[in-house]
Amino acid sequence: MVIEKARELGLALSESVEFKRLNDARTAIDADNALTDMIDSFTNKRQEVIEALSDEDADRALLSAASREMERLQAILLENSLFKEMLDAQNDFQSLMSRVNSEIAACIGMEGGDNEGCGGSCATCGGCKH
Repeated sequence: MVIEKARELGLALSESVEFKRLNDARTAIDADNALTDMIDSFTNKRQEVIEALSDEDADRALLSAASREMERLQAILLENSLFKEMLDAQNDFQSLMSRVNSEIAACIGMEGGDNEGCGGSCATCGGCKH
């Protein structure tokens, strides 16, 4: 029964406005080759910086140049309307998932329930059904 309910929840999430918006944003980015190339360049440059930071013998001048290039690419990405839409959609979906997880936590008596003044205790509850 629990797995069936999880499946129902998964299907409901896949039909949510937030999930559909995120999928639409990802599809739009995937269709823009220049943008996907820039995202790939940023990701590669970030990985280069991470690896250089973990290498004590890394050339600091090269690390500094790679960091500046990563920041330049990030600034360009953040100005792109498709990229900004994807970030906003990701944030909205993550917010939905956080609310879902908080509700589940409250229902099973774990800390972190976020139900408008609900402390998780049913002793004084007016009907939230926890």
